[in-house]
Amino acid sequence: MAKRWYIVHTKTNQERKVKSLLDHLIRQGESNIFQAIVPTEKITEIIKGQRKVRSREFFPGYILVEMDLDEETWHKIRTTSNVLGILGESDRPTPLPEDEVRTLLDVLEEKKKKPSPKVEFEKGEHVEIKEGPFVNFSGIVEEINPEKERLKVGIFIFGRATMVELEYWQVEKV
Repeated sequence: MAKRWYIVHTKTNQERKVKSLLDHLIRQGESNIFQAIVPTEKITEIIKGQRKVRSREFFPGYILVEMDLDEETWHKIRTTSNVLGILGESDRPTPLPEDEVRTLLDVLEEKKKKPSPKVEFEKGEHVEIKEGPFVNFSGIVEEINPEKERLKVGIFIFGRATMVELEYWQVEKV
């Protein structure tokens, strides 16, 4: 067998612990495990009026492991604390196709560079403005610019519909 990427199913919120345990096996050098990755992305959110960037799991409950899977390695993975199994068909782990791995790793690298908003908006959605000069006004999302994290929202001021441009953090879904 050759080294390939597999998806290891873990208990939710235990991905980092499992990665740490697998990293320990890798450092010992006595297994055919080469690398373990917890797929994460950076997200932005507003906490108490402050914009914060934090990391969250991209696939909660799963990690990617590069290994040369033989019976001994399979046993070590399965008996690792908080591991539920390796994804595959009928008790046989199935490796990920190389092109999918490359695409996934590229997407993960991109997500690390540019944080995405915690909340995503859709056109026609009702929102309430929480910050800025139009605080406490409600409106409807008319346009979305995810690259700049800005929205155009239609609100009523003095009985007339007016379009205002706001940042994601200034509004909240109703």
